[in-house]
Amino acid sequence: MGFLKRFDLAGLVAGYGITHLVETGYGRGDGCRAALDAGFTKALSCEIFEPLFAAAEQSERLHVTHADSLAFLGSQVVTDALAGRRCLVFLDAHYPGADFGGQSYRSEEHTETVRLPLLAELERLRGRADDALIVLDDVRIYRRDFRTSGGALPESVEDGFEQEAAFLALLASFDSTHTLHWHGEDTGYAVLWPRAWGEYALRKWLLPGDQTRPLLLTLGVPGTTCISLNRRLLDARFSNRWLVGNGLDVGGGNDSIALYRSLFPRIGSVTVYEWEQGDAQYLDNVQDDSFDFVYSGHCLEHIMDPRVALRHWLRVLKPGGHLVITVPDEDMYEQGVWPSTFNDDHKHTFTLCKRQNWSPVSINVLDLLREFDSEVSVKKVELLDHSFLQGMERYDQTRTAFGECGIEFVVQKL
Repeated sequence: MGFLKRFDLAGLVAGYGITHLVETGYGRGDGCRAALDAGFTKALSCEIFEPLFAAAEQSERLHVTHADSLAFLGSQVVTDALAGRRCLVFLDAHYPGADFGGQSYRSEEHTETVRLPLLAELERLRGRADDALIVLDDVRIYRRDFRTSGGALPESVEDGFEQEAAFLALLASFDSTHTLHWHGEDTGYAVLWPRAWGEYALRKWLLPGDQTRPLLLTLGVPGTTCISLNRRLLDARFSNRWLVGNGLDVGGGNDSIALYRSLFPRIGSVTVYEWEQGDAQYLDNVQDDSFDFVYSGHCLEHIMDPRVALRHWLRVLKPGGHLVITVPDEDMYEQGVWPSTFNDDHKHTFTLCKRQNWSPVSINVLDLLREFDSEVSVKKVELLDHSFLQGMERYDQTRTAFGECGIEFVVQKL
């Protein structure tokens, strides 16, 4: 089961003038509420499963019909909306009641077309939705080898694999009016974007719990998060206060805190944000107040404007949540040389607080945090020099098993 909240609904209202949601499966109303909250004028939905329909909300802006999806799509209210309004059509009417525990996924109470109506729904829409954005949910039901973040279709769930060719042919039949786009999040989406609207621009949100990369244990010393583990495990604040709930790891790579999640029992999930997800300075595809904590180990020095980055990292953090950040200390890491000889992607150096800095791109961490003093409560600032070997030949000590060579700060969003 997918989610309308996966997509930037408010952006569709503002950028494309969408006013109506046409949804083929009310469930518990999450999709309709998301659309109305985003500024849609009206939400039209249907629900065939009686207990869910009986609990459905009804209002001037929300109309739920007790009908199967095909009857609903052929109804006058939907016909009028498609003809006179700009609509988002969300096809999500599979297995009546099953997604909410009401029936078996293989119940024979309804015909196969009612249980798996997607092909018939597309047929019903052809020629009637040229100016509508159509989003199809649960495409893994019909595509045997389509990889989704939700995994393969469980064996207990009825599939439509034998209809895959017909499914693809039906989607192709919209080519004169729509472009086709596939997304592997959740249980898989196919999107038919109206050609009249121009270039494809449906933005997806990165949501808490999304697994954006496989978690593979790297032998040796993958990075400073690995080096920090023993120190942090001895400080109960990490386990009980700071790394709690659903987190976002910015720039985690192969050394994300997600890999060590089992060591911090109050972590619910960790989503890793890397180049594949977008620009870490802006986090454009992450909604405000989304995550319980934001973690980043030795990433801020790679970003063009650390102040802008911190502004957005705070933006996506829930009030009361924590930023847990480490950056390399310029004296222990760069060791008096700029540009960096150990990492040529470094754009800034950091120091805890000095009157004079040898680096032309130095940032004093205490000064940086003062710029956010009305938005955060500073919980910890520490120079991580306890394992730095003084007087040694110049080398990158973060490639050892002991040298953090950094500055750590933890702040709580007010």
